[in-house]
Amino acid sequence: MTVYFAFLLHIYQPPVQIAPVIKQIVKESYRPILDALREHPEAKITLNINATLTEQLDDYGFRDIIEGIATLASRDQIDFTGSGKFHPLLPLIPEPEVIRQIQLNTKTNRQYFGSVYQPKGFFPPEMAISEEIFPAIKKSGFEWVISSGIANSLNEFPSTFISEHEKTGLKLVFRDDLISIDCAFDKVNTVETFAQRLKYKNQDHDYYVILAMDGETFGHHVKHAIKNFLNPLFDSLPHRDDIKLCTVSEIIQKFPVRYKQIPRASSWSTMPYDLERKVPFPLWFDPNNKLHLEQHRFIMYALTTVHLAQKYKVSMNKEQQQLFDNARNFLDRGIHSCQQWWASKRPWYSPDMIIRGLSEVLLASVNAKRSIPTSSNDIREAMDLILEDMLKAQNQIIMTL
Repeated sequence: MTVYFAFLLHIYQPPVQIAPVIKQIVKESYRPILDALREHPEAKITLNINATLTEQLDDYGFRDIIEGIATLASRDQIDFTGSGKFHPLLPLIPEPEVIRQIQLNTKTNRQYFGSVYQPKGFFPPEMAISEEIFPAIKKSGFEWVISSGIANSLNEFPSTFISEHEKTGLKLVFRDDLISIDCAFDKVNTVETFAQRLKYKNQDHDYYVILAMDGETFGHHVKHAIKNFLNPLFDSLPHRDDIKLCTVSEIIQKFPVRYKQIPRASSWSTMPYDLERKVPFPLWFDPNNKLHLEQHRFIMYALTTVHLAQKYKVSMNKEQQQLFDNARNFLDRGIHSCQQWWASKRPWYSPDMIIRGLSEVLLASVNAKRSIPTSSNDIREAMDLILEDMLKAQNQIIMTL
């Protein structure tokens, strides 16, 4: 009996992140992970890197990280996934914005990584899924989607087969939440403890386990995790038959496709009690969290202003088109999920990160209004009304901080 397992590492920093944090994480996490893979040619991971981080790595002079990732991908040690460029919570935005974020992510990452960036799978930011996002993922050309284990709606947890999304035919894989969380929180931190944990089924047939966590777990959140766990694990794997490291795409190729299902709306931070009270995205949109409600309203207003302005783009002069492009860029950046996460108070809370996100979204609406041709007075007046309501929502948020 062999347990086939995969590490899916998700690396991302919000577009409003400050330079010292990026530099620290590169030193503690990204560079040592790549070194560990280079030193172990048989080791491999599935990697999600949101393209906003790729751009930041380039902006701050970390081309070696970008080139290192591309080289490892060319050696089949990195299996890429697609995602949304600026890490929005996809179930909370309309389908055109979902598709736009996916396209921006693919375009930017392909620009930096070249032709080796050919993701077959899709990583929804925060593993947040709902029925509404699957058509957009299918239209974008992906073959499989990963979700949190809590999303599985079958009576059996898939570990010997791959299930399919009932309506789109997308292949579905699910993270083993318990083992992933224990690794992320340094509860499983030796090779033998890890191997025994993978063999929890105690059965005589092969099965698979998918572990997914922030890549920053290794070296940044858990300082000793690369030296004391990841490197020793990679050292041992060529000499073992009981556990075998694969990419997620390899696991999908190895195991048969059976059963169709509609996964539960959820994220990788959703707990059973959240589902019981019908709150699938508790850290980003909790109806009992006034900050979340005002943030969502604020973002929806901004989406409306930008989409209204877009209808007038053909009649804009060059300066107005530049203002519209600015609005579009601020909106793309501003809908990143971190501002809601930092407002969750579960237990995370940061007024600074909340205000940084608000500022980007507000700038989107201001530039959208300024881009409207002066002859379109009715739309400019409508924009004024929307901005008045946005300022009320912003005031409610700031007074609550």
